[in-house]
Amino acid sequence: MRKFYTLLLLTFFVFIVSHAQTISGVIIDQETKEKLIGVNIITKDGKGTATDIFGKYILKLEAGNHQITYRYIGYKDIVKDITLKNGQQKIIDIKLKTANEQLSTVVVSAGKFEQNLEEITVSMEVLKPSLIENKNTTDIQTALDQVPGVNITDGQANIRGGSGWSYGAGSRVLVMVDDMPLISGDAGQVQWKLIATENINQVEIIKGASSVLYGSSALNGVINIRTAFPTQKDIDKNTTSLVSRVFPGYTKVNMHFGLIDKPKREELNWNGDKRRAFKGIDFFHAMKLKNLDLSLGGNIFKDDGYRKGEITDRKRFNFGLKYKDRKINGLSYGINGNFLFQSTGSVMIWKSLQEAYTPLGDEVTTTSGDTYNIDPFITYMHGNSRHSLRTRYLKVINDNSTKGKDDGQDNESEIYYTDYQWQKNIDKYNLRITSGITNEIVYARSDLFQGNNSRKNHSLYTQLDKKWNKLNISLGARYEYFSIDSEKNHVVDGDTINHIASGKPVFRTGLNYQVAEYTYIRSSWGQGYRFPSMAELFIVTNQSGLEIYPNPDLKPESGWSAEIGIKQGVRLGNWMGYLDVAGFLMQYDDMMEFTFGQWGNGYGPDNIPETGDEPEMGPFGFKSVNVGKTQISGIELSLTGQGKIIKDLTINILAGYTYMNPISLDLDKIYATDYFGTPLTYRFSSSDTTMLKYRYKHIAKLDAEIVYKKMSLGVSLRYNDFMQNIDNIFTEDFINENYIPGINDAREKFKGGDFIIDIRTGYQINKNIRLGLIINNLLNREYMSRPANMMPQRTFAMQLSMKI
Repeated sequence: MRKFYTLLLLTFFVFIVSHAQTISGVIIDQETKEKLIGVNIITKDGKGTATDIFGKYILKLEAGNHQITYRYIGYKDIVKDITLKNGQQKIIDIKLKTANEQLSTVVVSAGKFEQNLEEITVSMEVLKPSLIENKNTTDIQTALDQVPGVNITDGQANIRGGSGWSYGAGSRVLVMVDDMPLISGDAGQVQWKLIATENINQVEIIKGASSVLYGSSALNGVINIRTAFPTQKDIDKNTTSLVSRVFPGYTKVNMHFGLIDKPKREELNWNGDKRRAFKGIDFFHAMKLKNLDLSLGGNIFKDDGYRKGEITDRKRFNFGLKYKDRKINGLSYGINGNFLFQSTGSVMIWKSLQEAYTPLGDEVTTTSGDTYNIDPFITYMHGNSRHSLRTRYLKVINDNSTKGKDDGQDNESEIYYTDYQWQKNIDKYNLRITSGITNEIVYARSDLFQGNNSRKNHSLYTQLDKKWNKLNISLGARYEYFSIDSEKNHVVDGDTINHIASGKPVFRTGLNYQVAEYTYIRSSWGQGYRFPSMAELFIVTNQSGLEIYPNPDLKPESGWSAEIGIKQGVRLGNWMGYLDVAGFLMQYDDMMEFTFGQWGNGYGPDNIPETGDEPEMGPFGFKSVNVGKTQISGIELSLTGQGKIIKDLTINILAGYTYMNPISLDLDKIYATDYFGTPLTYRFSSSDTTMLKYRYKHIAKLDAEIVYKKMSLGVSLRYNDFMQNIDNIFTEDFINENYIPGINDAREKFKGGDFIIDIRTGYQINKNIRLGLIINNLLNREYMSRPANMMPQRTFAMQLSMKI
């Protein structure tokens, strides 16, 4: 009897399932035929589902009449009225059409899911690949320098004045590739040269504290570089070429050759009548083999350098594999990798203003070694839920050698990183939940950081994003814990320890309201937290005669940022863009800044002699110290847009102006220190008693490109005002005359600020081949990014791009 009831129940279950009312199908892009992932299928009463990685969907419904909406960001909605009878199963395949009349740019970084740019709650700029390619970008830093409110000094990104100058130690801006951080575990230094510029889909720059979603290094913002496989449309375009017949798919090759012009002043010309040269080639190939997506890329670059001894020889290779499982619907997995082999010379300080392209003491640090990352990942989509596990192994090997120096400058680090993320979209309430857990373990080995050190970072985060009619609301929280263990004991607050640990929760919130068809008002507030890097805590080295000192007493910094902004859509015929105005305010506690002084056995803010005592003179150098409470306020205007003004004439614009007021709110902490009863501004502040060091107050940028038929002409303009405040010891006569000559003369010469012009032109020979000419620093102006660091003179480059 029991078997009979069991069989009866199974029969009943099969009957119910087989006679349930369902709609199902596949959703694709109408033009490219690409299967669309994550399309929302929503009923009028709030039920819904989403397409999987194969573009498939299935939705169970009651018998009767239903109104179904098919919705996907950047595409026109499709609404269908259907009637289902008892047990009926309908197949409805959908072709979505791109919403060309919308102004939308789709971004991911703001909430870790696709959103329209105008609907996010924070300030964000988007850098498109056309600008990166057409400017002959051999290093992504040069393209980022064109973004409003962003400047990069010695490899450190600075957004809206959030950072000064630390020579690559620690970062308040998190640089990522496809949501994965690309920062070394020991120095906290961005691995810019590992980034494959040949395969960039777009670059998303978040301005303001982003620690809730992205962690410690995102205190000042995020730069997320998104790569992508070409669409099926890109591949189909090239199926007739000879190369695509041998290697099915999409291939892109860029080659360039350039010359470095002579400086304007003859005394600066250390290379005689010769022209220094640079040259390179990069390639990218992508293909689809049934359920497998495959990409391969590489770059070879050689640069004689505009400064004496600063020679670069770089080779990079990258690959990507992604497989969509045939048996388990919604499952995909793969592995990405990047490999860099390089030898790069770097100069810290000039010999003098008259020999600005010659290093002080002929000291050129040559860094050679390998840097690589391996990133296995797995993603599973089930209904409206998405699970992803992303992992990374990053190894950085720097073999550093400097003329006349002993060994002990090499460093090596390994990072083991995992990020598990769960995302749930509740269509009925227009609510998206994003939660995750991140773990990072770092091992560093180097005499540079006083032996072997290890670091652990564990964090939990959650963010809620809700859409309520025209209002978007975002709430988030994160808890982060850090610990560092060192094989050497350090004295901290009078105790001898080899373990440092700290943890802190951070929160954020944001609102965005659509006032009119193309008008959006937003406001946001977010906390940030940054734990010091091993370099800031433990580094012991010497650069160009300058000592760099450790500070194991260094405390983590924390802060918050707030802004209110309005984004207005602008449309002129088929030209579409955004005008954005934002006011911002950032405050930091225990901000960390590298400060130049006489440390060691000498004096400094941590070692102030009694009034009247004569201190022992110590070696000059840098040390990272907590400078107390600081504030940065300002306003930013930006304009972005692209499209056709008239037939065959396209104009692309990226422009912006940023005013910043970075000040110290804790003057007696560091920027004003009394040694002998002299004015408090004597040692650590140059010309301004309150302004934070190594920052600008005004930055203005414009990039405009006109494309007419096969011809293009582009211009890039960059302006920054005078860097008012630097370490005062740089400007003292003793230093200026005997140690680093010419800084005061240079500051007087460049007190009007810097105005740099780049131009470029291109000709599309046919649909596959483009020829370009790029001239950077057109007027051959002299300018510094910080004291004693002269930037490149005029350069000329020819570029040949092929898509085959």
